[in-house]
Amino acid sequence: MRFADVVIPVEWASEPLLHAEFSGTGAGTAPLTWAQQVLWRSISRFGSNHQFLNLRRTVAISARAGIDVATATRAVGALVSRHAALRTRLPLRDGEPHQEAVPAGVLPLLVCVGTGDGAQAARAAAGRLGDVAFDHAAEWPLRMALVTVDERVRQVVLVFSHTTVDAHAAEVVLRDLRLLLLRGSLPTPPGPQSTEVARLQHGADRRRSERSVAYWLREYQRLPQEPMEPTGPGLDPPFRRGVLVSSAVDTAARLIAARHRVSVPAVLAAGYYAMAARNSGRTMSGLFPMAHNRFRTEYANAVANLGQIGFCVVDLAGRPDFGEVLSRVWAASLNGLRHAYYEPPALRQTFEEQGIEFDPAFRAHYYFNDVRLSVGGGESAPEATADDLRAAMASSTFSWTAGLHQASWHLLTHVVDEPGGVGITLTADTRLIAMDAIEPFLRDMEELLVRAAHTDVPWPWSTTTATAASGSTRVATEPVAVDGEEIVSVPFDGGRDASAPLTWGQRAMWRSMDEFDSPAGYRVLSLPRKLPVPARSEVTVARALQAVGALVARHESLRTRFRRRDDELHQEATGAGRLPVLVHAVPRPQDDPDGRDAAAALTARLRAPRFDHVAEWPLRIALVTVADRVRQVVAVFSHATVDFHASDLVLRDLRALLLSATAHRAPGLQSLDLAERERDVEQRRSQRAVAYWVRELDGLAPSLSEPVGSAPSPRYRRGSLVSAAVHHAVRLVAARYRTSTANAILAATAAGLSGDGGQPTCGIVVMANNRFQPGHEQAIGTLNQIGLCRLDLAGRPDFAELLSRAGRAALNAYRHAYYDPAVWESTFTDLGHDHRTFLAHYCYLNDARLSREVDPAQPGPDEADLRAMTSGSDFRWLTELEQFPWRCRVQVLDAPGAVELVVTADTRYFPAQRVEPFLRGIEALLVEAAVQDVPWPWSPAPAAR
Repeated sequence: MRFADVVIPVEWASEPLLHAEFSGTGAGTAPLTWAQQVLWRSISRFGSNHQFLNLRRTVAISARAGIDVATATRAVGALVSRHAALRTRLPLRDGEPHQEAVPAGVLPLLVCVGTGDGAQAARAAAGRLGDVAFDHAAEWPLRMALVTVDERVRQVVLVFSHTTVDAHAAEVVLRDLRLLLLRGSLPTPPGPQSTEVARLQHGADRRRSERSVAYWLREYQRLPQEPMEPTGPGLDPPFRRGVLVSSAVDTAARLIAARHRVSVPAVLAAGYYAMAARNSGRTMSGLFPMAHNRFRTEYANAVANLGQIGFCVVDLAGRPDFGEVLSRVWAASLNGLRHAYYEPPALRQTFEEQGIEFDPAFRAHYYFNDVRLSVGGGESAPEATADDLRAAMASSTFSWTAGLHQASWHLLTHVVDEPGGVGITLTADTRLIAMDAIEPFLRDMEELLVRAAHTDVPWPWSTTTATAASGSTRVATEPVAVDGEEIVSVPFDGGRDASAPLTWGQRAMWRSMDEFDSPAGYRVLSLPRKLPVPARSEVTVARALQAVGALVARHESLRTRFRRRDDELHQEATGAGRLPVLVHAVPRPQDDPDGRDAAAALTARLRAPRFDHVAEWPLRIALVTVADRVRQVVAVFSHATVDFHASDLVLRDLRALLLSATAHRAPGLQSLDLAERERDVEQRRSQRAVAYWVRELDGLAPSLSEPVGSAPSPRYRRGSLVSAAVHHAVRLVAARYRTSTANAILAATAAGLSGDGGQPTCGIVVMANNRFQPGHEQAIGTLNQIGLCRLDLAGRPDFAELLSRAGRAALNAYRHAYYDPAVWESTFTDLGHDHRTFLAHYCYLNDARLSREVDPAQPGPDEADLRAMTSGSDFRWLTELEQFPWRCRVQVLDAPGAVELVVTADTRYFPAQRVEPFLRGIEALLVEAAVQDVPWPWSPAPAAR
């Protein structure tokens, strides 16, 4: 495969491309080195992680050097001629790779024109060359670009394949390139090349490998065999990576190294190990440092990949101070690095002969890799006071970088050089460690090292969790108290800290939250509930606060918050924390003896602010007291975390906890549990549901496709009809036709939309609670998703037949309303639809009543009384919305002794003058159907006003 085919996309094909000729000694074949074997196995199993494995380097050239392109090209040719490793490829032989060094050839050079010192163009070239995987069988393990400014080379960009060279070898190559550019030749011979190292490893070095393998097995058998159990479903990809860039860590580590006469990497490894041990609670674990294996004199200048992983066991028994931790890590890691030169297949075989499954054997332990080059002794200790280090901490920055799908450890740390400091990347498996713990881990490590630079730090080395600089804290937003009120911080401790993707219902709800960008709009995204407390129960504030703490501890969903990182949302559960509770004492009990008025006012207050789903718990609570006893509990839930059904379950538990201090059944599935099921066992159900949507939408005529005029102002109007007649009529219809009240309203809505249109079908989008699944009935989460009802209107059916058809269509819709929104969106996008808007052409019906069942023991009013009730129905206009995604939405809500029907209309498609007749038409049809058969076109006249 040609270099240009691999590296240069079509749009760059016209750029200049030179060829550096080379010829040298050392040609021949050899097996892979031990380090190459590990990398090759990883690439074969998991694919090429080339953005991490491709080593990008840049050599800056002074303008005074006056290096032209021809001189630089000759220097590159001499460089590749000198180092056989740079002209070595890895072709397959009998299905297995081997090294093949060639005696002569050409290396392509990309030529780029830059400005200034060429640094910006060099960064762009490094991206071009490094972001493409190497073809190890056909391509040289080195890609290069020359950046020219005013016809002089100012930057040379090199991208190495890590399969052939490691970071130390790359530095050897860069040193030689600098000298070749300036002098034209080198008098000293090169160090061992990759093929030479491989021949030694497969010959004379096998005895050393045998000793190392025996050491690994001996040390592993010291470790307690305590498998780590997942704390949650984790994210996708599961391994998340946070980066702390800190000059304070750099300076503190060097001060500690000088003070204790150890290496700087040992200091960083000790700080990392101390934090990991503190968080896990284990006193003995494995530490896996990366060894460069340059301990042999002849390997100091080797151009090969010699890096292998070392292994040591660190025992922190006896609660040592940090100085002793450092001493133990230093001694153990030296032992581990001495035994990090081994043949990987022999190591694996030895473990498996002992019945140890090799791949997961080390997952519960810690990997550490300081990839910086000048980190040993020889440098004088910096001068910095404790105050200087504290000041430097204020400039530390934290950021997220791309996650990983696979890793051999649950916790990994990489240390790199950064301008003015170091960069520490912590990679954590979110199935075992919550993503929220990554930044505090790194900042705690920084705090520990800063303290240890000048003082002895006793066990447990850190007693508080550092506040994340990003603003993500573990303290929830508090409500605002007014005179006579008190805010009490209620502790809870419910178990795990864990991460998970959003549930399907949460993703759908989050989209709604983005669409409702006004106070009047997002009020519908909170769920206000009130729980009266009987006076005879004598519930004190202390007892109520204890019940609230137990409630939040019981239900993980109530202590779950959202995180948005790199435009990706996920949820984080917190095991322990505090919930602010507002306590309001009724000032004049005689004016509000049961606290209802105060509860209503508090409901409005707590509901008004939009939930901050990052900082705030998804539950706001207030207690209303009358004469020092709790008479009302106000709870406002975020609809992004619980739905109506779940809020009912939570109030049931709260009532039990208030009255008897215990909930009488085990809690149901929580939000993280649902997310885990949806990522696994529910995938086939999602596929069937999406296929149903595609099938049912085919040929379904929209009800609201054409505008009826220009958009008036205000455009989005809301009309409400509160009707006792509808409340009783739907129950009578349900009993008479053996259907549900929800189906009665669905059929009446379809009739109102299409009764005079003569269309063969009617499409209505409905809300499904998705509680039909085993375990979902008691789940605390947001399971609601929209479904699609396709009602067949062919043959001009009477209303009884329409009810039957509506029942079948609704059941079909509800069965197929549980699906992955991302798959649903991509499917309809691929079909040419705008997934955000194409359903707006259909009416959206949301029956949000909590109680829909018909009690056969209650016969209901007679015909005369039912018809008379329509005269008391009350229509009014509600607050307009600034924007709204649907052209017509019908909400069905509970009202005292009545049903409230609310239409939200885009008046460009559903004019305001149609709203009241539409609602009253539904009422009239239901009243008529309650007492007699209604033929097509199902349009009894509304009662006269």
